[in-house]
Formats: sequence, C-alpha cells, structure tokens
Amino acid sequence: MKDIILAGIQGCGKGTQAQLLLNKYWDKIAYFETGNILRALMSNDNAIGDYLKDTVNSWRLVSDNIITWLFKLFLETVENKTILWDWNLRKIWQTKGILHALLDKWRDPIIVLLEIPEEEVYKRLEHRKMCKECWTIYSTLTEWEITTCKKCWWELYVRTDDADINAIKTRIEEFKKETIPALEYVESLWHLVKIDWMQPIDEIFKQIEKLINA
Repeated sequence: MKDIILAGIQGCGKGTQAQLLLNKYWDKIAYFETGNILRALMSNDNAIGDYLKDTVNSWRLVSDNIITWLFKLFLETVENKTILWDWNLRKIWQTKGILHALLDKWRDPIIVLLEIPEEEVYKRLEHRKMCKECWTIYSTLTEWEITTCKKCWWELYVRTDDADINAIKTRIEEFKKETIPALEYVESLWHLVKIDWMQPIDEIFKQIEKLINA
C-alpha cells in the first residue's frame, strides 16, 4: 500500500475517508492525527497549550514549524506501516517541510485533493457535531437527532468556529490565500489526484482505495 495524504478544505470529507481506511486497514496504517494531537496539547496548562488555544480560538493557523516538527516525530514511529494523514497541506512552507521530511525517509505518498463547492462547505460545517471525548465528527444532515457518540457514548457538541458564520468565512478565505498555492506547488512536483466530493462516500472510497493499492 502507498502512503496517502488527504487534502481539501474543512468539511470536504477528509476525516470520513480516513476513518473508512482505518476501519479496513487498521493493522497496516500509521495514522497521523494532527487535530487530535493538537487538541491534546491544547489541554495542557502550559506555554504550548496556551499558544495553541490562542491560535485556534483566533481562527489562525498553527505555526509551520510546529506541524512539521510533529510530523517528523511521527515518522520516527512508523516503521513499515503505510502513512495516512488527513490534514491539509495548509501553507507553502509547511508543505515543503512535510514533503522534504517524507523524501528524507524515502517515502513517496499519493496526495488526494477532495474538491467541494464553497456553498457546500458552509452547509457541512454548520451541520457538524464533534464528540467531546474521542473527537469523532457527525453530520446532522444525515443524523439530525444524534446527540451522543456512537463510539464512546459521550456528548456531542458544535465547535465555536463551526457555529460562527464569520469563522467559516475566515477559514474559506484562508484556504484560498494559503492552501491553494501550496496545493498548486504540490501539483507541479508530486502525485496530486483530484476527486470530486459531490459523489457518494462509498464511490470516493473506492477511488482512493484503488490509488493506494495500485
């Protein structure tokens, strides 16, 4: 199996596809859970936790150096497993750092961009809930009555940056300004495959599965 990085704006379905891959290939995949790692660090009452909380609550992006350092540390733990990452290559310098870290380990991942119309981003994020314990994401578009997590039975909540329309707009503008140039850089040098999000989830999964097993 080939290493894979799932890219795309928040709400495009990266987490859903990552979970499907983990469910099927759990014993073969090393999963870089950036969001969970950052949330764990944010829970600490220290300088790092305070910095991350201030950054996230201000709707800003975490420092390139921090993300790259965390990824390099993760690479030391992987051994012979396939790498899965569902975090955006959000900025150009972060992207270069990540790709160089992979090359240093002789790894050659496929990068999949899940494309989604801007209006769908608003819809998806406005109807998104997250588990307070395991951070699994659910959509009230398909499960409108859900209030507890199916995995750990903890309460679900709506993130403040999902509930605020201005926060969503800020994230979309940040994606256009910072992430699109990074993805264009990847496309010029790497294996970037674009997949239309406006397909059934199972169909998207089949396409991703075919890529990593080719």
